[in-house]
Amino acid sequence: MQRPSPPAGRYSMHCNNDNDKDDDVAQGGINFHWDKDEDLRIMVGGTMYIHPHISTVTYLTDIGAPTMVVSKRVHPMTGEYIHETNTPVEGYVSWPKRGKHLSFDGRYLHAAPSDLMQDGLFDEQCQFDTTSDMDTKAKRILTRQHRRVTFLVNIWLNHKPFNVNPFPETMIGNLSKVDLFGSDMKLFNNTVEQQKDGEMSHTTTKVSVKDGIATLDGRKVELIKKTWSMGQKDDTIDVQMPVDTIREQQTNGSDIAISWNDREINLSGTSA
Repeated sequence: MQRPSPPAGRYSMHCNNDNDKDDDVAQGGINFHWDKDEDLRIMVGGTMYIHPHISTVTYLTDIGAPTMVVSKRVHPMTGEYIHETNTPVEGYVSWPKRGKHLSFDGRYLHAAPSDLMQDGLFDEQCQFDTTSDMDTKAKRILTRQHRRVTFLVNIWLNHKPFNVNPFPETMIGNLSKVDLFGSDMKLFNNTVEQQKDGEMSHTTTKVSVKDGIATLDGRKVELIKKTWSMGQKDDTIDVQMPVDTIREQQTNGSDIAISWNDREINLSGTSA
């Protein structure tokens, strides 16, 4: 199925330039949001949140902000935040790695906050060398390769989102013809032999946050309070984050699993 997207692609994060000054995605990653039947929510006045069963992200480049998923939910019929007392909040931070696939509960809050990256790292990732004889098309291809691009597929059970249509058969011939399991594995910058050697493998680091103290393998790690927009009205999310620990995992595209007390995460405002 397909649905309309912004010109740059909702899940494409590209470097700042004169054309991107008003582009929230280019400037700050992707705001926190819930995947939902967008048109149905609008049709009923903004209070109904029907989620996919599973949300997925496949990274097509190694560039840009990590995906952050938090087990915070909204009531499907009212849109109000669900506050679960005495229940730990689970989170997951996944760094982009070409060919890496992430899936999670479609009811969960998620985003790609750019300030989890080192300052200036994204602009550095976007740099590439050109030659004097390189034509415009070649430069355009290089530019597209140096941006954060992900492919999103949501899995819906017993529900078809409104205003979503099958991919047009007339466009199938325009799709790239690649063999993802053969010689074309270079699409993901890895050969089959490299996969066997474990070059696509990554690790998960587990951090526990309790009463304002974060621990990793029994030792304390620094926490930094982050406040992010929820993408609508004045709603925000306040979270104590082990930012340095997260940044340490960026090089090899690894992940960080975080567990907080419910009071360590604050959602302000109302989602509806």
